[in-house]
Amino acid sequence: MRIWDVIEEKFGRSSKKIAVIKTLMMYGFRIDGNGIIYCGKVKIPYVSVARACNVDRRTVKETVKDLLKNNILREVFMNLEPAGAFLRKVAKILGYRCLVIRAVEDKPGILAMVSTALAKRNVNIVQVIAEDPNLFENPRLYIITSNEIPGDAISEILQNKDMIESLTIF
Repeated sequence: MRIWDVIEEKFGRSSKKIAVIKTLMMYGFRIDGNGIIYCGKVKIPYVSVARACNVDRRTVKETVKDLLKNNILREVFMNLEPAGAFLRKVAKILGYRCLVIRAVEDKPGILAMVSTALAKRNVNIVQVIAEDPNLFENPRLYIITSNEIPGDAISEILQNKDMIESLTIF
């Protein structure tokens, strides 16, 4: 069973609890056995999560308790980890480039096709972030490169109209 099916089955009627769960997942917030929320080793107060989700602190506390009651969800949320710094907004400052791709649909092969086009031109990828379609309404694929992206690489990527809806570089 997919994790989102389990979440939907348990929390489907509560949009506020779903918002809390999506926030925990999006930031890689872990829950310990006592119901304390962490980002790595940093303790995150319920009120901080509540503000981010525009819900009451008690909703966060109830959601955490409910997550810990379910074996599958407890295992997931007790083992989440943050993915680290996202370089998108500082790429240019660091001398990198950021390729932002919106796919026509979520399907295998998009990253492989793009990375192949870049590798053929000796473009080094330093970071890849793929937004989860379960968490983001319009998910994007972010590819940070350590050097310029040649025009012929962009043309090759855009030739795959069945996969690529849009491409932006900054």
